[in-house]
Amino acid sequence: MKNIRGHHLFCMALFTGHGYSEEFTENMASVISALKAGEPLRLASGPDDICAACPNLLADGGCAHGTEDVRHRDQGAFTVLGAAPGGELTWQQVRARLLEIDEGQFETVCSNCRWAAEGLCSLALLQKQLG
Repeated sequence: MKNIRGHHLFCMALFTGHGYSEEFTENMASVISALKAGEPLRLASGPDDICAACPNLLADGGCAHGTEDVRHRDQGAFTVLGAAPGGELTWQQVRARLLEIDEGQFETVCSNCRWAAEGLCSLALLQKQLG
């Protein structure tokens, strides 16, 4: 079972091979592949299996890009998707929930994200990737 924090549900659905480092990108692809193959996931409230290979993960479990920002995005994702830390889902369940969100809900989680600023993240792209 993979441990996945809230906002990473959005990141995984939008993932196209870009990442913070080669190790991070390879890990993200591997986690996504396992989930799509049927491995279940448990929602995490802190560093997860994606963070494990992130060069921005701090020794205390925080994020070099802003720990509070990451926590805020996670909480937004849990609220938008009707989920909570400790809950278990399949990728198919995550996909179905993501396809139901609107622009405002997307912005709750993803506004001002660096990947959106680079043109790699939007509701339209999310719907295209999942559709």
